[in-house]
Amino acid sequence: MGEIADYFRRERYITRRFTLLVLAGLAVFVCVTLASARGYIPPESLVWAVVVVALSVAVAVIFILRSAKERFPISSGPDDLVLDKTTRRKLRRRIFLLQTFVIFYGMGLLGGLWHARQGPRLPLLIGVAVNGLMEFVLIKSIRRLKRKMDQAMNADFFDRVQSVTRSD
Repeated sequence: MGEIADYFRRERYITRRFTLLVLAGLAVFVCVTLASARGYIPPESLVWAVVVVALSVAVAVIFILRSAKERFPISSGPDDLVLDKTTRRKLRRRIFLLQTFVIFYGMGLLGGLWHARQGPRLPLLIGVAVNGLMEFVLIKSIRRLKRKMDQAMNADFFDRVQSVTRSD
């Protein structure tokens, strides 16, 4: 269960840092928007604020992921230990949540394509590319978690078979 437990620890580590990053970016946007609305800074500064925050977030994401990889190295071998009931339930819940996000992003893509069909093409292509990337990452994560569940279930099955044969 070591690799699964490390997965949940790594995920908690990354989620907390991403949450702080989103809150910091939101605070910057709110401050710049309020300053622009009150006339302290020109409205064109909103564009620069978006560019600066986007670049800062990109750099911070790279550092967060590198830090998580160093702190929680991924084991190279398969995780053949039997999963307990709670961990199995966590994995099922995570898979369901990721599948929900796949549906959400798919509906968002269709809605965005419908509303932007008459608009400029470059923002539409960028949106489709980002949405497609998110869909790809989510589906890859779902497959990886399902593979972990299957490995754990197979290990559980073989463990039960061995315990039955030993008792005979």
